[in-house]
Amino acid sequence: MALPPCLALKLQLFAGALRDQPVKWLIATISIAVGVGLGFAVHLIHKQALDQFNNGVRQFSGQADLQLLPHSSLLPERILEQLAALPEVAVASPVIDIVVPMQGFDKPVRWLGLDVFTAAAVTPNLIGQSSDETNDTAQQGEIPLLSSTYVFVSPALKEQLPGEQNTLTTLHNNSSLEWQAAGTVPAAGSGQLLAVADIAAVQWRLGTLGQISRIDLKLQEGVTPASFQRQYGDEFSELGRLETPSEQGTRGASVSQAYRANLSILAMVALLTGGFLTFSTQMLAVAQRSRQWALLAALGARAGALRMQVLFESMCCGVVGGVLGVALGWGLSLAVVRYLGVDLGAGYFQTTQSTVALPPLDTLLFAGFGVVATLLGGLSPALQTGQMALHQRLRAGTEEAGLQFANKAHWVGLLLCGVAAACLFIPPYGNIPVGGYLAVAFGLFGGIAMIGLVVRGFIRPPAQLAQMADLAKSRLASTPNLLAVGLSGVVASFALVVAMHVMIYSFRHSLDNWLTQVLPAPLYIKLSSSSIPVFPDAFQQKVAELPGVELVEFWGQQSIVLNPKRPAVELIARPISVQAAAQRLPMTGNTIDEPKAGTLPVWVSEPMTDLYGLQAGSTLELQLDQGVLVPTTVMGVWRDYTRQHGAIVLPKAELLKQFNVQFKDTQGAVWPQENVTVKEMVARIEQAASSTAVAQKIDFAEPGEIRQLSLDIFDRSFAVTYLLEIAAVVIGLFGVGTTFSAMALQRKREFALLGAMGASPNWILKLIAREALIASALAALVGLMIGLAFAAILIFVVNPQSFHWTMEWFTPWHDLGAMVLVLIAMSSATVTLALRNKLGTRLVEQLKEDWA
Repeated sequence: MALPPCLALKLQLFAGALRDQPVKWLIATISIAVGVGLGFAVHLIHKQALDQFNNGVRQFSGQADLQLLPHSSLLPERILEQLAALPEVAVASPVIDIVVPMQGFDKPVRWLGLDVFTAAAVTPNLIGQSSDETNDTAQQGEIPLLSSTYVFVSPALKEQLPGEQNTLTTLHNNSSLEWQAAGTVPAAGSGQLLAVADIAAVQWRLGTLGQISRIDLKLQEGVTPASFQRQYGDEFSELGRLETPSEQGTRGASVSQAYRANLSILAMVALLTGGFLTFSTQMLAVAQRSRQWALLAALGARAGALRMQVLFESMCCGVVGGVLGVALGWGLSLAVVRYLGVDLGAGYFQTTQSTVALPPLDTLLFAGFGVVATLLGGLSPALQTGQMALHQRLRAGTEEAGLQFANKAHWVGLLLCGVAAACLFIPPYGNIPVGGYLAVAFGLFGGIAMIGLVVRGFIRPPAQLAQMADLAKSRLASTPNLLAVGLSGVVASFALVVAMHVMIYSFRHSLDNWLTQVLPAPLYIKLSSSSIPVFPDAFQQKVAELPGVELVEFWGQQSIVLNPKRPAVELIARPISVQAAAQRLPMTGNTIDEPKAGTLPVWVSEPMTDLYGLQAGSTLELQLDQGVLVPTTVMGVWRDYTRQHGAIVLPKAELLKQFNVQFKDTQGAVWPQENVTVKEMVARIEQAASSTAVAQKIDFAEPGEIRQLSLDIFDRSFAVTYLLEIAAVVIGLFGVGTTFSAMALQRKREFALLGAMGASPNWILKLIAREALIASALAALVGLMIGLAFAAILIFVVNPQSFHWTMEWFTPWHDLGAMVLVLIAMSSATVTLALRNKLGTRLVEQLKEDWA
């Protein structure tokens, strides 16, 4: 296909640039592809998760205008009559929505109990359709939808039933109940495991008599949800909260907002590195091709056309990287959703669907990110194409002269570093630390701009050339700007690697120290079966009376929504006192000794200080189920790495005594006496449990096992980050290697002169390796300093604002030292291998260019 002459010339010139530096262009393109791919994968996966979550909300809400939801778990059934009698309410439909363990299933299945008469007007899509077999076998006058033993299952649940089996067995309170599958719920979402039965049957057989999960409201014509909330919100606030389905969707999105944002930022790290590599590649190419630009200018090419050529080459790199990145991201998202689900490994969403849609607009947008990154990287080099006079550019050896602008770049760098420091005071937007991320971005640009100043400060020309190292330093000192530009991409990648590694290392050690403090008991127990939701009081008493038990504690927890726009907070009722709080909880900051009169002492986790403004001495009213209002005083703040959205510890005994509230105890800790081993204590507890409902349903764990399991989960969660670190180190190695290879190949005339003076090719190769050693050591030093500064921003700004917890600073000096040594050694080796076959013996021919 014939191309326009202008485009053909651009492609021909770009082909020449590719031949000169193929590896560096390839690395820049791969870096762009990795950045786009990771960002696109995170976006697709999370978009799929939110779409499914919102579809589920819409599906289970049906035509409901509002829903009355409990503060924690269940509503009293008596409130239904009050709501239905309101003149503004057209239909009030009660719903039981619980998860029930079932025989043959690894995880509990979602069960709905519906009043078919009211659900027909609000959620008709959830009413089951009887099968022909059920209609034929039903007794005369019997209605399957109202049967106490019939259940309707979603298509996905029916597929998981073995063979032609139509019987489901639920496990509740150590007893099994059989249900007959009478039909399906065709409207259930794709992959949704769902069972629907009559609400009375669910209440009776599954232990929720007198209680319901929520009430779906369909309002009269002309009544808006907002006006109804204003009028009746306070009246029903003791028992529950009035919410619209859209508010639930907002809360669902906020659950993973910070997690998603930080994964996206990790992807942008690779994209930013690709942009800097494009900048480095193009800036060196502009300097090294100065005579090419001069020849084109002498032939009539305008300065604007030369600038467009540089941007065109950058755009080509971005287009290829963007297309590869989109393909990589889609493939990665398909693999993650298939094997891990749409929760990104964080447990935020649950679904069995294993497909990911590919939205065209989002695809073009993320592919465009790659183009934008490379265009920004090529912008400054494009502006430098016409800075020298024509006769200067026609001379050989003018590469450094084309980069004189870098002599004053450090002033721009200082300004950008000042802007970065100011950004640290910007408050977060929601859970996204905008100021911290801006500080990292401006700090990175500022640090890169100051590389030239560092080069001129550390590499000074020697007084005399006494040895090879002096000659290497002299050469580098004579081209500080060319060296600064060539190292920019390497410094950027290495700085980001150091920052991420120090942050993860500090986080992991802080987590380890935290686990040591929150796991003081030698033995922990929990229920291994969801069919028994609580440790019976009789069993707890048996364990406490066992010989050899010095102390035993049981505790339970439940969720509560304090703010409809924010995810639920975890309430933990455990044996704790004001005096023993510091030994049981990792406290941070100040504490108080006495609660206010008439209030319950509680201890809140760090996220509660940011999300709800609580601190030691604050008061908080907890509106529990059944209208129970618990006034509390915050005694102190404790560090918690497991509940991102907040937790409140309440004293179990006082909660029961003062407010008659007792949570379901699902966990316990046992302190054996000194003469009793943990193994012996496990045997005694198993013996005590053998005659109770929890026999063979208890898991035992020692603190070391829990700590190791937690750290393994931590390592798996940060596996993507570790891969990014490795990729960035490899990019840095190849960046140094290709930079010096390109710079060395442009110095063939210099090497020819040395050869004419008696230098052998091996000696010249050693000289280049020595220069690479000095330059890579300088790049590692600058990257290390910038990276440590960024690590401080990540640890003390980004993490507290994103996840609302703090961590201690730990510096992995051994790891950093090894990374620096690897970067230096591998960079020198890369340069040596790259140039071994390119410095031939006929170097004298390279002098012909100057003879002309």
